[in-house]
Amino acid sequence: MQDYNINGLAIPLFLMFMLLEYVLLRLKGQKLHRFNDSVASLSMGMLLLISDALLKAYTFAVFIYLFDQHRLFEFPPGAAATWLIFFFAVDFCYYWFHRCAHQFNFLWGAHVGHHQSEEYNLTTALRQSAFQYAFSWVFYLPLALLGCPPQVFLVLFILLKLYQFWLHNQLINKIPYIEGILSTPSSHRVHHAKNPLYIDKNYGGTLVIWDRMFGSWQAELASEPCHYGTSHPLKTLNPIKANLQHWWMLAKDTATTQSWRDKLRLWFKPTGWRPKDCRNKETANPVPLQKTGCARREKYDPQTSLPIKCYVAFSMLMIFYLSCSFILLSPMLPTLSILVATVLIVTGLVSANALLENKLGYLGVETLRLPVMLYFSATLSTPLVAAIADILPVF
Repeated sequence: MQDYNINGLAIPLFLMFMLLEYVLLRLKGQKLHRFNDSVASLSMGMLLLISDALLKAYTFAVFIYLFDQHRLFEFPPGAAATWLIFFFAVDFCYYWFHRCAHQFNFLWGAHVGHHQSEEYNLTTALRQSAFQYAFSWVFYLPLALLGCPPQVFLVLFILLKLYQFWLHNQLINKIPYIEGILSTPSSHRVHHAKNPLYIDKNYGGTLVIWDRMFGSWQAELASEPCHYGTSHPLKTLNPIKANLQHWWMLAKDTATTQSWRDKLRLWFKPTGWRPKDCRNKETANPVPLQKTGCARREKYDPQTSLPIKCYVAFSMLMIFYLSCSFILLSPMLPTLSILVATVLIVTGLVSANALLENKLGYLGVETLRLPVMLYFSATLSTPLVAAIADILPVF
């Protein structure tokens, strides 16, 4: 699993590219970032990386077990054909997870966080639901049965996720010759748009040939500018509420409906379906869950003071450091250290976003949390340096 932990080294690179994007946009006179939105998106990304670090040892172990015990074919990991075949296969599996995550209520709850931002920039790439990997890994298990070597799958999966990072920008317009073949910023902008024409389109990760094959392709049109976000707006920066938004709405409908059959099937019905006796009840969701397009609306943009923003920026940098340490060191940390790190990171992210919503009572939480986090982070510095030194020869 050491190779997987290289992901922790990518966080500083992501931050560097985000800063570069911000500078280039400002030089062009464009303001496509909001501090509070960026912090909220990065907070979601940190939660995903933490959950991934905790889950990957178990989910990848299932893949390895199926490969070792039940594979149907042999593919030499050193053969170019193996890499080429499974490049397409990994992308194909991603397409179907991604499409199902948009089509079914329960899975949409594990993916909707990625689409909640009302901005579209590189920070959006890291805005992911913390529970997504808890479900997506199942879609790749057929590859183990087909004989995909685990190391090949791991590298291709990481490359797939890294490729998608650059797609989340508005700096790059359409790219000649590859539009409609590879995923591009243009095709992915369509995927994130809430315009009626664009909803549930362009699921491809690296390739969009699957969208063309299965009827989900839509080109970006100059006559239809993209508007971002979800049709049911989040209206909070809290990363915990963001992760649970759709499931909470489903839970309210489950409690409200009188039909026991609907209480169960609601979770597995297409996204937007609701029990008949919930559709017009104020006790359930105040607005429909249907993914109908929304007119351009005022963005959720709470304002706060410059000192609070400066503190939040400092706190987030400390959380980034602790998160990188956690991701790289999680396989060797004792259970208590894992628990402490998780609590410090999660409470820090909740506090940072609450402060940006002017919930200043969280300053009391920070007076307790920040010193503990600084001390705990310092205790990880020596093993962190050793872990990085161990990984660098890979490059």
